[in-house]
Amino acid sequence: MIELTPSEFPLALPLLSRIPQAVLPHAICQGINPGRVFVDQRDDPRAAMLWSTVGYFLLAGDPDATDELPAVRQVLSEVFVPASQAGGESSFILLTSPAGWQARLPELLPGREVFEIYRRPFAFDPAKFAARGDWRSQVPVGLRVQALDAGLAEQAGVLGSWASVEDFLAHGLGFAVLDGDQIASLCFSVLASREKVEIDVHTHENYRRRGLAILAASALIEASLQRGMQPNWECFWDNEPSAALAQQLGFTALPDTPVYYWEEAS
Repeated sequence: MIELTPSEFPLALPLLSRIPQAVLPHAICQGINPGRVFVDQRDDPRAAMLWSTVGYFLLAGDPDATDELPAVRQVLSEVFVPASQAGGESSFILLTSPAGWQARLPELLPGREVFEIYRRPFAFDPAKFAARGDWRSQVPVGLRVQALDAGLAEQAGVLGSWASVEDFLAHGLGFAVLDGDQIASLCFSVLASREKVEIDVHTHENYRRRGLAILAASALIEASLQRGMQPNWECFWDNEPSAALAQQLGFTALPDTPVYYWEEAS
């Protein structure tokens, strides 16, 4: 497998965009979020691999059309996993294009117990979101909603998926519900392409069940629409609170898609 330079990343995008993930491949191949990309050949690649900083790996193409499967196995085990472990990751998600990869996983990830689990994508309906009314009128007395500045962005942990706070402020979006200086709830674009933002929401345990996550997320969705960008929501199939929040914000669940999960020993 050949590692591409960032200027070459778009060579892999036709394969990687076949994976049912709306933001990640574009965010990295467009040079917005950090990552690494490998292909079996620069001219008309038949297999492509993507590493992200958040423990998600992408594997695309047709395994029957390439003779690089031993190299795919080597990159997964000797490049992707160690690079993620260096950033503190110990569990991993592999997303694949539909054709044939599941049967090859014992060959590509030998010695691992790999589980098929599911991601749930959502479609966004701007009319349903608009029907919620002005979120500002719902902010509790004593709290405020603020766009993330450099200090809040660093405190929020955006560097887990962004190369720098400056990159996040230039290309990302984020809002916090603040109680004084305390972040009560937080929503930011963990990834962004030129067209879409991937939404991530967290609420401090002392502030849960008060409707604050919907305020932070509403602020982000409104801001993304004002920029002409589409908000994207995905979660694991068993994350009922996330799915319920998405539905309140105007998203509708689409069919679950399989992904593959495993953990690495230290």
